[in-house]
Amino acid sequence: MEAQDNIFARSEGDRWFERNRGALQTFNPADDMPLKLMEFYELRPRCALEIGAANGFRLAAIQRRFGARVVAVELSEEAVEDGKSRFPLVTFVRGTASSVPVQETFDIVIVNFVFHWIDRLNLLRTVAEIDRLLHDGGFLIIGDFYPSNYVQVPYHHLPTGSVQTYKQNYAEVFLSSGLYHPVCLMTAHHASKKPDAEVSEGERIGTWLLRKEIQSHYISSEINGNHG
Repeated sequence: MEAQDNIFARSEGDRWFERNRGALQTFNPADDMPLKLMEFYELRPRCALEIGAANGFRLAAIQRRFGARVVAVELSEEAVEDGKSRFPLVTFVRGTASSVPVQETFDIVIVNFVFHWIDRLNLLRTVAEIDRLLHDGGFLIIGDFYPSNYVQVPYHHLPTGSVQTYKQNYAEVFLSSGLYHPVCLMTAHHASKKPDAEVSEGERIGTWLLRKEIQSHYISSEINGNHG
């Protein structure tokens, strides 16, 4: 079976952008969960990268607000072309989440509603790529569905069953390494994107703010480390 990432690269990425082009034109930064977290914690990035950035609408808002260097990684050729014409201060790179053709590291990496589409064969490779792109002390923002369990659902725009969506707590993958630490989790209703204390599990989304700390959190010990 063809990898899901290839399906999005070949066709579905462009189709998604065409379906959502109008909604992206009415983007309101004040309602955006990743930007709300940045504002609440007074994050002022000098450089930011977003994976699955569409036409760069969110990064354009970050650039305007902070004057940061912003890099958009996106599969859809149509989204990239649209973004280049609309947001000339955003740097665009075509690539997958599991293979990002960028070498520098960033203060903030944003991955908003991307993980649930990633082929399971490439999930840990994607995690490694994100980690590579975020420098020590930087912040990772993850937005996605937030069920209590691991949920697999057929992607309804491709009824052949060739693509599945995978809903789970993706922040756990980073936190379990011990190299990322939770700063905040905001939950909301998927449709309205507004906080809702009674939202059902199927409609609950989460946006996590994590901080990467490679060594500063380790506790020194007097115990001899020679176990040979």
